[in-house]
Amino acid sequence: MGFGKSDKPNPDLHDFPHHARIVSSYIESLGLRNLILIVHDWGGPLAMQYVIRHPQNIAGLVIMNTFLTSDYRLPPQVAAKITPAIIKESSVHPENVTENTMEAYWAPFPDDEATKAYQAFPRTFPDSPTHPSFKVIWGTGKTASTYAERVTKMIPNAKLTQVKAGHFVPEDAPDEVEKLVLGFFSDNLL
Repeated sequence: MGFGKSDKPNPDLHDFPHHARIVSSYIESLGLRNLILIVHDWGGPLAMQYVIRHPQNIAGLVIMNTFLTSDYRLPPQVAAKITPAIIKESSVHPENVTENTMEAYWAPFPDDEATKAYQAFPRTFPDSPTHPSFKVIWGTGKTASTYAERVTKMIPNAKLTQVKAGHFVPEDAPDEVEKLVLGFFSDNLL
């Protein structure tokens, strides 16, 4: 898909529709049906592209600290600090963020060429669509809970649960996220 160490396609292909086609093709090639997608960060708008085009194949969604509309912008003070240090700063448990963890997050981006896909995504945001209902899990740490409430209001029947976590919710609160996701599975698949 052009991120990190993967092959680098034409830079013009670094957009949501292209990446959404890749995700869709992958799901179709595996023959997956009745999906519950679990997404975080950039996975949110990508998942929405799939959901909009294949609503009949979606049993539910769980989103965590993501954005869904083209009007979302990082606050300038945050955008200026997108460095490896932001991983630790975005955690409510920075003591748990090891050097190995930080290296793993940044390994796919060793140079400017490797960051082109990541940098291209914000320029191609889809417009705000109508979405099926799903679960919103949001960290209460240093992120804007007002955006969590806004995202939840955009989606019919969405249920918001805020957890004590920073932006990296699965890492900060793995047990709570697991419990919420399994509960969502139980409510939507059984």
